[in-house]
Amino acid sequence: MSGRFYGAEQFNPRKITTQILVMQSSFWLCLGSCVAMGDLFWGEEQGAAQLFQPEAYTWTTTRGLILTFALWFTSLIMAIELRFVVQRAKKCLDFVATYHIFHLIATCFAEGFPATGEWWIIQIPAILTAVLLGEYMCMQAETRDITLGNKGGKKTSKPSFDEI
Repeated sequence: MSGRFYGAEQFNPRKITTQILVMQSSFWLCLGSCVAMGDLFWGEEQGAAQLFQPEAYTWTTTRGLILTFALWFTSLIMAIELRFVVQRAKKCLDFVATYHIFHLIATCFAEGFPATGEWWIIQIPAILTAVLLGEYMCMQAETRDITLGNKGGKKTSKPSFDEI
């Protein structure tokens, strides 16, 4: 039986590229929106450049706290999105690492390599949250009972080993 979660997967570069683009776009859209709303609410100056300023990610300023909590909230949203876009627990780390590496590269181009410890300490919980929660949610979907058919309006599940 081959299904979405079972059997050997074939390499599909178009699908993988689309998934990367969706996850990358969602990451920037969510992070940017959260930061913009936080800046607006707390009266901070708005601008996309702050997303790429390592020294802005800190606990000592309002802007830094906005960036920190926006990134952490974004990691929760991304974990949920992993469940629907990636759908495989074993691929969650790859996709989260991909969009965070792109964030690191964009930061390096904009401001240089992040040398502040706070930037790294703020990034790590965001990465761990997205990966672990995403894997958990994908595993929940992967281990659900498989419905085989519809007999009389009732769903039937895969027979257990005791029934065989």
